[in-house]
Amino acid sequence: MYGEWLVLISTVYNFLTLLFTAKVTGYHVRLRKLLVSSFSSSLVAVLFGQTIVGSVVSLILLIGLAFDFKFSSFRKQGPIVVIATVAVGGLLTAIQPYLKSLSLKQFFIICIVLAICLLVVFAKQWHFVKKEQISNQFVRETNLTIFNTVIPLKAFIDSGNQCQEPMSGKPVHFISYEAVRKHLPENLEKSLSEWQQAEPYNVSMFDRESQQVIRFIRLSTVQQRDAVVLGFRFEKWHLLGELPLIIKEEYVVFTKMARQFPQSTSAILHFSALSQ
Repeated sequence: MYGEWLVLISTVYNFLTLLFTAKVTGYHVRLRKLLVSSFSSSLVAVLFGQTIVGSVVSLILLIGLAFDFKFSSFRKQGPIVVIATVAVGGLLTAIQPYLKSLSLKQFFIICIVLAICLLVVFAKQWHFVKKEQISNQFVRETNLTIFNTVIPLKAFIDSGNQCQEPMSGKPVHFISYEAVRKHLPENLEKSLSEWQQAEPYNVSMFDRESQQVIRFIRLSTVQQRDAVVLGFRFEKWHLLGELPLIIKEEYVVFTKMARQFPQSTSAILHFSALSQ
């Protein structure tokens, strides 16, 4: 009877581990296949798990039966299965002395609940790390040349930014006002502080030279629909890195909403920077 409980517990652990692995790696597999793999591996582990050969065969069956014995599966899904198995097994081994007074059913339920909770935490953390990795691919060190001044900026290429200047159709990028404030000409900084969102078309506070590069850009935001902001034409924007890129004569909007920028960047680039 005890052996049957071991097989059952091990089968459920293996099934949860495989389900977790398939989910975080995006591998589509039938649940019945995962169940067969889990049971076969558990049976070998209970019968021969005390030996190194038995443990290795059990692990190979667990990964191979679930993911078709492909070399790529042992390379991609294999390490995750091993890590999750060790983590869950280590947790349950650590708490086992505190559960000696419980019945087998109570022990089984508590162990399964703990295993599920641990794997859920792992899954959330995994997706967070993957999201950060993907986001980092769109972060670039850049040098913006505007108003005859070169300003170094850390920028994020946002696939959701499709804003265009209405007259020319050129891309519009967004820059943290605080990040560039000290680099702007004094007269422009003063004019920007005097400009009122309530009267966006009143740009009399800007000098004639600045007015020539100003464009009125209409935005739809969560806080305010169809807000009109000021766009300024820049000379060029140099994106550094392995694939350098130079963007010329497009538009930027200075915004005070930089706290919403991802990856602690100071600028949001138009999605077109991905395809140029």
